[in-house]
Amino acid sequence: MTVEQRSSATVVQAIGTAFGNEPARMRSMRPLIEQRSSFQKSLRLAGLRIFVRRALLLSCLSVCAIGCRGGNHYYAEDSIFGNRLPNSLRLAERANPKTVNLSKLASNTGATDTIGVGDVVEVMITAGLSERDQVRIPATVRTDGTIFLPQLGVISVAGVEPQVAESIIQAEAVQRELFLNPAVAVEVTRKKMNKVRVLGAVRNPGFYELPPNSSDVVSAIASAGGLADEAGRKVEITNPVQPGQIDRPAVAGTDGEGLTPVSMANAQKLGMQSYEIELISAAKSGDGQYLVHDGGVVMVEEEDPQPVSVIGLVRQPGEYEFPIGKDLRLLGAISLAGGMSNQLADKIYVVRQVANSPDPVVIQVSLREAKRSSDSNIRLGPGDVVSVEHTPATVFMEALNIIRFGINGSTALF
Repeated sequence: MTVEQRSSATVVQAIGTAFGNEPARMRSMRPLIEQRSSFQKSLRLAGLRIFVRRALLLSCLSVCAIGCRGGNHYYAEDSIFGNRLPNSLRLAERANPKTVNLSKLASNTGATDTIGVGDVVEVMITAGLSERDQVRIPATVRTDGTIFLPQLGVISVAGVEPQVAESIIQAEAVQRELFLNPAVAVEVTRKKMNKVRVLGAVRNPGFYELPPNSSDVVSAIASAGGLADEAGRKVEITNPVQPGQIDRPAVAGTDGEGLTPVSMANAQKLGMQSYEIELISAAKSGDGQYLVHDGGVVMVEEEDPQPVSVIGLVRQPGEYEFPIGKDLRLLGAISLAGGMSNQLADKIYVVRQVANSPDPVVIQVSLREAKRSSDSNIRLGPGDVVSVEHTPATVFMEALNIIRFGINGSTALF
C-alpha cells in the first residue's frame, strides 16, 4: 500500500469514528432534554392551575356579591339581581350659562335719555330777544329727583325727558308770574354713571361705569367682556344701601329668602345688601329686576368641579378634568382613559357620593348595554369614580396570555 493510500484510509477511519460516536453522545443527553421538557410542562400546568383557581374564586365572589347587594347598589338597566337606578339619582343635562339668553335679566327702568338722579342739567330761560334776557342755570338732580332753580324753587324733573322738563319749568315760571311767555331749554350736560366692580369668572374683571337706567347684572357682565369659560351658574350682587333700608329682593333659583344669615349680618354691619341669582333659572323665568347700584359689586361664580377618576381595566387609569358646562357620559370617560385594556371587560361600577348621605351610591353598568342605550351610558358628575371590574372572562383572558407567552418568556403553549 502506498503512502497516499494509507493517508486516505486514516482520514476515512477518523471521520467514521467521529460520526459513529455521535449517537452515543445524543443518547447520553436525552435524560437532560426530557427533564427540561418535563419542567416546562410543569410550569404550564401550574399556570393552568392558577388560572382555574382565580376564575373559580372570582366566579364564587361574583355569585356571592349578587346576593349581598346593599341598598345603595343600583343597575343602570332593569336587572333581576337588583334595583334599577331611579330617576332621582340620574343626573340632568348640564346647562352652560354662556349659551343661555340673558336678555330677560336686563332692567326696564326707562329710556337712556330721561333725566336721572345725579345728572347735571343746564336750564336756559329766555324772556326776550337780547342776551340780557337769557338766564343759564346749572343744576344737579338730587336724590329725591328734584332740582333747585333760583326764584323758581324746587322742581321735580327725574324720570322725564328734557322736553317734558322744559314744559314743567315753563309752566312754573308763568304760574309764579316771573315771565309772561318764556322759552325754556333743558340740556343734560353730564349723565350720572354708576361705578360698579365686576369680579370672578368674566373675561375682563375690573371697574366699569354704567348708566343708572341700564345698571343691571347683564350690563355689568357685558361690560366686563361676558362670561369666561369657567363661569358657573351663580352670581352674587352686593349693593350699598342706607342703614335700616335693607330689603330682601326676590331671588330666582332660591327659596325666596334672598339673603343668607351670613350675608344679612354683613349687610347690616357694613350697610350693604347682598343677594344671589341662579343664571339659568332666572333667565328662564325673567321675572326679576337685578339692578346694580352705584358702588355695587358683581361676583360671578368660578366653577371648579372635582375631577372624574377612571380606574381598573383601562389603558390610562387616573383623574381627568370634568368639562365645565358640558355633559360627560360613561363612554366618554372611558375614552379619556385610553379605552379598555381587556377586550372582554364588560362590568363597570360608577361610585357616586350623594348629598346628605354618608355612603356613596354604586351604579353597575354593562359596557355592551352602554354602547346601545343612553340609559346605560349614564351622565357622570364631578367626583364620580368609574371602575372597570374583573369578571371570569377577563381573568380567563389574562391567564391565557400568561400561559401563552410562557412563565419564563421562552416557552409557548400554542
